[in-house]
Amino acid sequence: MPQTVRSFERHDRDQLTELVNLHISAVIPGVAVSVNTVMSQLEREPLETIVDPWVVERMCLVVTDDQDRLHAAALLHRFGSGPGVSPDFVDAGEIRWLIFSPGPLESGRRLLDSCLAVLDAWQVRVQYADGSLPAPACYGVPDSWPHIRSLYSGAGFAPVREETVLAVPCADLIRPRPESWDQHRSVGTLGTRFDLSQDGNALGYIEVCQLSGELAKSNASRGWADVGNLEVEDGVDPETVIPHLYSVGAGWLMRGGIETLLDYHSEEEPPEHLELLQRCGFKTLVTNARGWTMANP
Repeated sequence: MPQTVRSFERHDRDQLTELVNLHISAVIPGVAVSVNTVMSQLEREPLETIVDPWVVERMCLVVTDDQDRLHAAALLHRFGSGPGVSPDFVDAGEIRWLIFSPGPLESGRRLLDSCLAVLDAWQVRVQYADGSLPAPACYGVPDSWPHIRSLYSGAGFAPVREETVLAVPCADLIRPRPESWDQHRSVGTLGTRFDLSQDGNALGYIEVCQLSGELAKSNASRGWADVGNLEVEDGVDPETVIPHLYSVGAGWLMRGGIETLLDYHSEEEPPEHLELLQRCGFKTLVTNARGWTMANP
């Protein structure tokens, strides 16, 4: 059936949202985003406080057939060169995400060719690719999207690193706190902060982040939160303190009906970090390949 690549039009919004949620469902269970959430990302991403202000042009392309059924879609960003733009993003172009129906790669290849043609027309200095949909754990290209990894690799993109997203039921993290330890709750930089101390001496802190913005309005999405920050004081045994930091954070989240906590492990971190997460009960949810860059644009 003949397919056409064209610019996104408003009447595509329901089909686009369905395709977005199809990909999200392969990354994180029970999470679905609204039409408004998808439409908002096409216009601006205010939660991306560092990178989003550098974007000077956005374009959404879709692949449709002669019955106007949507088979693929991509969001493109062009970055400027003004003051404050990171050197890696100066005059860069990015496929913010590209998604297409599983099966033959034809629609995906046709769309990717059009995306690369746009990036070439923009005369960008470097070409990046990603899969950052507006949902938890959906960034880079998840290993549960092999069709997209294959498409990017075949076009000459390669990732720089991998990051593992791990999840654990909050109830599995709960443990009694030593009687000599004190707990204090406050407003953190990324979420609700909990500090642990003993005899006035700080042991460490954790910040747990609930979903925000449009995504938080979805009942299915409210069962998830993630770790924004976690630090242990120098000279303090992390094996002893970290499980209790997770416990106090999880206990607070459970009061609000949040069932699952996410945390992350990157290749730059020592393997002991991943081993500790696993001992606390975290299990791998997805592994995301990040920093896809075209070798010779």
